[in-house]
Amino acid sequence: MIGTVSLGTGWKIGSRFNSSLGILLKVSTGAKQLGCFGYSPHIVYELTGSCNLKCLHCHAASGKSYPNELGTEDAKRVLKNLTTLKDFKVIVFSGGEPLLRKDIWELTEYAKDLGFEVLFATNATLVTKEIARKMASLKVLGAAVSLDSVKPEVHDSLRGIPGSWERAIHGINNIVSEKMFLQINVTANKTNIKEIPELIKFADNLGAHVIFLYTFVPVGRGDNNKWLALDSDDFVNLVKETIKLQSQVQAIITPVALPWYFAYLVSKSGITPNLAKEFITGCIAAKGIINIKPDGTAWPCPFLPIDSGNVLYQSAEEIWNGNVFKSIRNRNNFSESCNICSYMEVCGGCRVRAYIKTGSQLGADPICPINNKKEFVLLK
Repeated sequence: MIGTVSLGTGWKIGSRFNSSLGILLKVSTGAKQLGCFGYSPHIVYELTGSCNLKCLHCHAASGKSYPNELGTEDAKRVLKNLTTLKDFKVIVFSGGEPLLRKDIWELTEYAKDLGFEVLFATNATLVTKEIARKMASLKVLGAAVSLDSVKPEVHDSLRGIPGSWERAIHGINNIVSEKMFLQINVTANKTNIKEIPELIKFADNLGAHVIFLYTFVPVGRGDNNKWLALDSDDFVNLVKETIKLQSQVQAIITPVALPWYFAYLVSKSGITPNLAKEFITGCIAAKGIINIKPDGTAWPCPFLPIDSGNVLYQSAEEIWNGNVFKSIRNRNNFSESCNICSYMEVCGGCRVRAYIKTGSQLGADPICPINNKKEFVLLK
């Protein structure tokens, strides 16, 4: 996995990775492939819809708690059920803002007792020194923190709350001071697209081990803010810029909702798609991720709103092997031109963008430049 990144971009393992090898191995526990949303497989559990921010691009339209959110004991039953997915060793507690759950520490301890490695996906505005110490004391591996600009006013306008940038930076510094894993989540959109190179380098200087470069997808609250969406030229330039940036930072950059980045990466590395598919997968929807909503409903991806069952009432293994997940895992089911592309297994097209455009999670990715013969003509 790392070798492909290195060959395709010129990236070299630096001192940050060498000094953090122990925790990085835990973060990648059970990993078989690399793709959108990082290592495959892992679980994302949205513990609550409650959030102290009002982000314009929030996929979950977070703010208030959902009326049907599971209580502590039911949440524990969900966690216990998820242990039946034998290959899944890492769970990400997300939201909303997971730190707003009053039972977050109890659920964290329970997940750890079940054998999961735990990470938090947080806006970090609530991560005081005391909270960071508590996370470290419970052996939480670290956190994925959202940061959308080097400019406080741009970040705050996207996040909906003044002062959120400054509080997030304090939270990030508190996480780093406890020597935990740090992932920075950036959402590329029309308001920050020109500063992405500067923002990536800024995140790297903060001490990030991984940078998730989300590309705005108009779902959740984002559906009401489609003006944030990038155009086709933005996507092409972003992929090319990311390949170039990767050699300049220590963190691994992982684009999200941009699976054809991995096709381009494989092409640049000189490795054949047939060989690369063993450790590169592109889109990991239903293949390397299962997303659990606050009421226990399972989705194939955090952005793909397809009710595939409920892990409070059904076996997680049954849902994972059910028709929805299996149909997405078999990429021969995809529409042209995805299913005839030689890079199908290392890319797969974005299932969310296909769903939004065609109404089917099996449709072709409408913005893929390989499909549209735009720029990436070297991919044949």
